[in-house]
Amino acid sequence: MLEVALTLIDTWCKENNYIIVGYYQANEQTQDPRPNQVAQKVAARISENFNDAVIVMVDSGRLTMSCFEPILFIYDYIENKWKKREVTMDAFEDWSEAQKITSALLVGRSYENLIDFDNHLDDLRNDWTNPAINKCVLDLC
Repeated sequence: MLEVALTLIDTWCKENNYIIVGYYQANEQTQDPRPNQVAQKVAARISENFNDAVIVMVDSGRLTMSCFEPILFIYDYIENKWKKREVTMDAFEDWSEAQKITSALLVGRSYENLIDFDNHLDDLRNDWTNPAINKCVLDLC
């Protein structure tokens, strides 16, 4: 299924003039924000087409409605390994804006309408590009 999803995403991006530059994930286990094998496999596939691909991991253990600092870890592919980048607050110029949008999406429970590939493959009428959530994000911007 992962291969099917990646192929579909790649085709959609090419048709819409987008470039896939990375992969993000929040692990189910909130105590472990490191990339698992799935994240590394997907990111490796992306790096075949984009040399500077990254993995962005959400530290979901620190995700709150009022988090005031970035809760992301960025991994770069260096010397055949995914290594965590040292990140400063300067790297997150629009953090406060992103925090406000994230908070509004959580309050609005947008996650309840999120359609992933499993939903799409169960019923192809489910749009995995999530236009309703994307519209909410644009409206909040």
